[in-house]
Amino acid sequence: MNPAVVRARRSRRLATLAVAAALAPALAGCGAPPPQPPLKDANLIDSATSGISTACGQAYVLGAFGGSHPAGMAALEASASASVAKLVLVAHRNPRWIYLGSSVRQIVAESASMLDACGLRRARTRLLRDTRRG
Repeated sequence: MNPAVVRARRSRRLATLAVAAALAPALAGCGAPPPQPPLKDANLIDSATSGISTACGQAYVLGAFGGSHPAGMAALEASASASVAKLVLVAHRNPRWIYLGSSVRQIVAESASMLDACGLRRARTRLLRDTRRG
């Protein structure tokens, strides 16, 4: 084989190895810090927080129209409580898991605050009560 071709191939291999060695530490640092929840639990957190924020958004809309809306708020409490149950389940599995930069414990606290602010206090009470149980 031509010595120039052999040198070119060797140079490409060395360059590839050098790039891989340089990128390995950078790529190892990507992603969420451990401990991360398994995919099934991450999906539950996503669904729970989405459901809570949706119920709160709808509660704000109801409040914007003024007056009392007991039937509407009761339905939103029920919807938020279903989402709370999912978050409680994950919190019992491991409150230290990190999801999108926050621990499950922090997500519970933020969710409780949101539920309180939007007037879904029964769901908030359930969230705090059920996550305190050991």
